[in-house]
Amino acid sequence: MKVALVGMGRWGSRLIPKLLNNPRIAGVVGYDTDASRRAAIAQDFSGVAVVRDCDSIYKEVDAVVIATPVASHYDLARQALESGKHVLLEKPLTSRLEDASHLVQIARERGLTLMVDHITAYSGFVRKIKELITAREMGTVLYVDAVRANLGMLQRDVNVAWDLAVHEFALLDHLLGEMPRAVSGIGAAYHGKQEEIAYIALFYGNGIIAHVNVSWLSPVKIRRLVIGGTDQTVIYDDTAATDKLIVSTAGIEVSRDRDSVIPRIAYRQGSARVIVLGQDEPLVSMLDEFIGSIEEHRAPMTDGEAGWRTVKVLTAVERSIQQHGVRIPLD
Repeated sequence: MKVALVGMGRWGSRLIPKLLNNPRIAGVVGYDTDASRRAAIAQDFSGVAVVRDCDSIYKEVDAVVIATPVASHYDLARQALESGKHVLLEKPLTSRLEDASHLVQIARERGLTLMVDHITAYSGFVRKIKELITAREMGTVLYVDAVRANLGMLQRDVNVAWDLAVHEFALLDHLLGEMPRAVSGIGAAYHGKQEEIAYIALFYGNGIIAHVNVSWLSPVKIRRLVIGGTDQTVIYDDTAATDKLIVSTAGIEVSRDRDSVIPRIAYRQGSARVIVLGQDEPLVSMLDEFIGSIEEHRAPMTDGEAGWRTVKVLTAVERSIQQHGVRIPLD
């Protein structure tokens, strides 16, 4: 299989060595609008056939990986799909919900793979959390608390929710397996027109409440996810050097006496167990899933419909932020 990479900037350049080292990829063709970047990639990666014209690559390849700003996703992906190519898009899928719907429709009608690189879903630790939830080892999931913060990079075309919270929304979609019924969000822009911090709540039909805090202004890098269940709580800290994933059995137990209408509350001290996994590369797993879904004629784990759902949540969150926290239904 021969693959084209459109966009060889910060994210695209990280993809290049993974594409070149994938044994199921026979060749990589690269394009970027920046001539100096094209020259640098050609010099640093002799295995990439860098071209000057984006249109020419669709004749040479079987699949297209798009790693460009979100505003360009729809036009590039549509052209690739209409040229009969499978497509992998950097997150988020598109900047408008109707564009996401159209890409999903084109891919379905032409029998092509459309996938979005919701990279967090391909972590080994996230796979383990999914196993715990599916096996109901945590009991019933009650709440989710997620923080993703760092200093920069401030964007001109999207706010912090589209840049950072998209990871959490995609992760929740993968782990919980359902859409929120409603969302609410507040945010603030201190240095430009785009919100640099946001506090977002997602409300699910089964009673789960998820809270997501994202920031471009934090001097400390934070990547923390807490999922609380009736029996166990999972704490995942992606920035921790060790003990990244901890499962705690501490919690609350409620009981009632026969003759009392007032419930009795007891606090369970429980224990904490560290889950140790081998080193994995989510980027490699994500690309393997893309290639595998094409070869096996199946939908990838983070397919176009997953991308559409995430864009729907992002669109509703942006509306809520613009209306100072108004609760926006998604039903």
